[in-house]
Amino acid sequence: MTLAMSEMRETRRRGPWREQVRGLNLLKVEGDDYEMGFQHGQMLAAEIPEGPLPYYASYTRKILGDTLGPLTPALAPLLKAAIGGQVERKLPASVRHTLEGLAAGAGIPLRSVLDGATLPDALLWLASRLMQVKNEGPAMHHRLALGLGCTSALAWGGATKDGMLLHGRNLDYHGVESWPRHPAVIFHAPKGALRYVSVASAGVPLGGITSMNEAGLTLTVHQHMFTDRARLGGVPIGAAGELVMRHARDLGDAERILGEHTPIGCWTYVIADGNKREVLIWEESPDRKVARRVQSAEELCNYANIYLDAELGATENNLYGAYWRHNRARFERARALLEEGRGGHDAKSIAGILGDEGDSSCRLSRSIAMLMTVASVVFRPEDGVLWVATGTAPTSQNAFVPFSLRDERHAPELGEVPAQDDSRPQALAFRAYRDAYVANMDEDDLPKARRLMAEATRLAPEQPLYHFLAGHLALAESDLRFAADCFERALKLGHDDEERLASFHLWRGRALDQLGERQRARHHYLHALGHRADPPVVRAARRNLRRPYAPRRGRAKKVEFSFAEVMAP
Repeated sequence: MTLAMSEMRETRRRGPWREQVRGLNLLKVEGDDYEMGFQHGQMLAAEIPEGPLPYYASYTRKILGDTLGPLTPALAPLLKAAIGGQVERKLPASVRHTLEGLAAGAGIPLRSVLDGATLPDALLWLASRLMQVKNEGPAMHHRLALGLGCTSALAWGGATKDGMLLHGRNLDYHGVESWPRHPAVIFHAPKGALRYVSVASAGVPLGGITSMNEAGLTLTVHQHMFTDRARLGGVPIGAAGELVMRHARDLGDAERILGEHTPIGCWTYVIADGNKREVLIWEESPDRKVARRVQSAEELCNYANIYLDAELGATENNLYGAYWRHNRARFERARALLEEGRGGHDAKSIAGILGDEGDSSCRLSRSIAMLMTVASVVFRPEDGVLWVATGTAPTSQNAFVPFSLRDERHAPELGEVPAQDDSRPQALAFRAYRDAYVANMDEDDLPKARRLMAEATRLAPEQPLYHFLAGHLALAESDLRFAADCFERALKLGHDDEERLASFHLWRGRALDQLGERQRARHHYLHALGHRADPPVVRAARRNLRRPYAPRRGRAKKVEFSFAEVMAP
């Protein structure tokens, strides 16, 4: 260790402490697992009840929607307890102690903390079981088109201005309001282990999702939702990544630690070594683990949510075409922007990739900055620097504030990455769209959601999926003529994805069916079948050709806002 490094480390403040910087909670925790959890809970006690853990604790009922029909309200808590209980029993002792400390420090019931912490794996297990029932088959078309939900973009060597490795990351996950409401940059100093910094939210005390350690390793996790191989009995997500941050000094250490644990769900870790300028892409399911190294000479790397390994990829299910098309487009867009900026990448350019809106003809289908982009960061691990996004989702379009893990402080001298212009009509329209999602999903306020969607379509009338989603909200209130008109506007605007046009025709036909205009409805069902369409749309159109569409009262199809589509029409 050089004298300069030693002197800098001696200037670090001993914890625990907390500050606020540009709306970000900056805190230091140290000691054993319980102590660090307790310090986190105590310092953020006022914020944790509004954070993601309580939101996730009640999320099972939201995500199930009407899947179980009238039994959903009664069965959802039982299902959550049964699945979450099995996930909980596999929590490592260190994680359990951290969560116990968090609950004690914040003065909240341990049960609510555990319910929120087990949600990610419980949700993947539940999705896997539903996919096995649907049996849509493999998503091979989308894999072949890829040629090889969170986004990682990395550049180093000759691709960056100063040669240092930069690792950009968007966390795209549930909790559009709750996660970015009280974001946290947490400096961890665990007893007898490496220091690290995590980019999280109030009530998320572990560093196994988005983090960087003092040895120069960064870690980000990507979820694979549409694969049916999740299996209870393994180690919950976040636990293995936490061990990597605490104990791995190079990619070999990281690979060994990950290899010692079997997961519950299907995940990919993207881990970069800023010193050697290499990347480990660790893809895993309960049945298979694959390590892929990106060597220093390659200089660029990116990842979305599609397995690169062919055998793991064969388990990916073709349940939701819009999801696969978006993942492919996001992967290709990130790669194109990395190549375009080769030789000049810096924190600003990587943040620009994370904030990219994709093709202007459709704000949702090819965007990197998504509805559920709840946290964004650019790491520079060689000198322990990170730029963390502020504000509401999509966070990647807001200002990025610099911090130093080496000094454990805000580092304004490194320069803030400015926010994108949020006064543009397109930006204001997307904000209204995001708020409509929150009103519909979290507040169960359909009239408010419709008002906000009207604002989105007024500000960005050229966006077909905004009109399409406005039509679905109108259907939910039995405003059939308005819904039919919205679907017609979407059809007139068109879409680059032929599958989207088929869906527009299906729902235009369904609105007309409910209005009693059967012949016109049949015309649209035939048009839906005349396009290349997703399998669920094909089945729905054929079914409605045989008999008119007539949803059961109070059972409107649940629209999925991320891509403005109905997963199971």
